[in-house]
Amino acid sequence: MFTEVVKNSMRVALVLSQKSFRRAIRGKIFIVFLLFAIIMIFASLLFESLTFTAKLKIIKDVGLTGISIFSGLICIFLSGEAIVGEVERKNVYILFSKPVSKASFIIGSFLGIVWTTLLALLISGIAFLMLVYLKQGYIEPQLLLTIGFSGMEIIVITSIGVMFSSFSSSATVATLLCFSVYILGHLNPQLALLARSIHNKSIKELISITRFVLPNLDYFNLREKIARGYHIDPFTTGKIIIYTFIYSGIMLTLAYLFFRKREL
Repeated sequence: MFTEVVKNSMRVALVLSQKSFRRAIRGKIFIVFLLFAIIMIFASLLFESLTFTAKLKIIKDVGLTGISIFSGLICIFLSGEAIVGEVERKNVYILFSKPVSKASFIIGSFLGIVWTTLLALLISGIAFLMLVYLKQGYIEPQLLLTIGFSGMEIIVITSIGVMFSSFSSSATVATLLCFSVYILGHLNPQLALLARSIHNKSIKELISITRFVLPNLDYFNLREKIARGYHIDPFTTGKIIIYTFIYSGIMLTLAYLFFRKREL
């Protein structure tokens, strides 16, 4: 009985995710940020006056940075309005008049945004890898791994955006909250340095709690490490995969709990 309920819920979530995906890829956010990512990748060709080694490094740095930033922005803007947008458009009243649970709605919205952003990551990633191949004649496996880690970062950011959207009264507020966490998540290591330099115990504990609650998005930033020739071992990869699913799972659980208590 329980297994059937889970199967039905996942089936409904997949249907909702497909609708969310189709709507998102037709939207301006997806198209505009994807175009910016591709423009930024090919803009690295402007450094023609540099030596081959330096130029190649810049192409990789600029390309990977563009992919990471604009895919992040796509999922921030889409997830920020994922739930609250449906509430504002009154679509949830139609959905919940059918056999659709709130858990299915949360998971479906999350998956739709993840698929949309991963599509943008795939398109921009192919453009980037083609450029690298044309310039050096081969593609390092580490570059593929870096793009893969960007995909895992997308999963975490989307879960955070859906969580904020589940209780916010405005899509703008949810988007700004998600964007703030995105910035602070990339500054997580700097917060650790700040805590070491502060002698006030209360402030130090507050920073430690903040670091614990915030996602450590620096885990997914492998651009500098790969540029320095750092090898990403399987243990590190496994640890980051586990971190991704645990953190996003917690955020989606919170999203469900917040949305369940929301008056519609």
